[in-house]
Amino acid sequence: MKKTLVALAALASVSAFAQVTITGNLDFAGARFGGTMNGNKGTTITTGHGTSSTSSINITATEDIGGGTKITAFYGIDPRTFSNDGYSVANNIPSTATIPAGTVTTGLGRHEAYVQASGGFGSLKIGAPNAPGLDANGISQPLGTGVGSGFGGASSNTLMGRSVNARYSRSVRYDTPVMNGFSGHFTFAPGGDQAAVVAGATAYAALHYPNARRATESALRYSNGPLNAIVVNIRGAAMTNSTGYLSLGSNAATTTAVSSTNHNLVAANYSLGNTTIYASMGNGGSINVPTAAAALASDKSTRYGVKHTMGPIDLMVAYTKVVTSAVGTTATVNTNATGFRGDYNLSKTSAVYLGYEKYDSGSASTATSVSNGIRNITSVGLRKSF
Repeated sequence: MKKTLVALAALASVSAFAQVTITGNLDFAGARFGGTMNGNKGTTITTGHGTSSTSSINITATEDIGGGTKITAFYGIDPRTFSNDGYSVANNIPSTATIPAGTVTTGLGRHEAYVQASGGFGSLKIGAPNAPGLDANGISQPLGTGVGSGFGGASSNTLMGRSVNARYSRSVRYDTPVMNGFSGHFTFAPGGDQAAVVAGATAYAALHYPNARRATESALRYSNGPLNAIVVNIRGAAMTNSTGYLSLGSNAATTTAVSSTNHNLVAANYSLGNTTIYASMGNGGSINVPTAAAALASDKSTRYGVKHTMGPIDLMVAYTKVVTSAVGTTATVNTNATGFRGDYNLSKTSAVYLGYEKYDSGSASTATSVSNGIRNITSVGLRKSF
């Protein structure tokens, strides 16, 4: 009892300077994986691809320093890395090709993390804040990043364009104040291009951090009444060394220089009573395998989705397609995903759901690939936020 009182007193003294809150979301599903894609077969209990949402435990500490300015520290913990379902943070799929059988994936994974200053000037975040490209995904996709969306996993986020990432580990983000529904958003990751130290794939394995691509994301957003819309430009600088950590696509087997990338996205949703309509389109030049034969590829993406609410039930369906072509050729690759999910909301913070996804990479399955072919997912799950 005495130790408890001492702990409470210590917490109260800290709270006098900063308000600390713990929030989060846990999502587990029973999922069946099938199709022609290697490493994506069988039935499992998963916290990765196949659930309806991202599991996260969030710690937030906020201090009011006066003058309308607040300083906030935010750290998102990924509890999925403690699961024993063959989940890989890198690939987000239950694949024995990624993690050997019997391996327990433990550790302290990280989601979004940053220190923030906010006030009348807007918001400035330093660390690993989410990027505007992820905002565009949320605006145009009723399924979010969950089952049916095709986001993450073997799709490598290609379903919003090959250049879209959730966040950059070493970046800064500025958000302007909202004026008449309009707001501006800007993310900059300085990267750190450096000469190759060891030739070929060995250099990648050595992880010569902070070797990374310089990236910028600029967005203009409008939210007013039933309409939400955003325009995003995503740019990646050229690199002389393709090994190491590349925020916008990587090739571990070559030190060939990679070209700069430029991608544009337009996304919107509009609510009509209990029904919301979603759409997006994108185009740009993006990284393919950086060889002399095909150094640069272009892609065009489209998405359509609908969400309808009937009392405690939310019904969602979406279709996304990305057509990629190599420069100077007429050959194209059609990557697409069709998804459905039905949520039954037990309360404001908990729900059960049934989800389905068909992801087609547009490329034939091979014996050595865990990303080519077709992947089908059917899942039933339960989530709880707090």
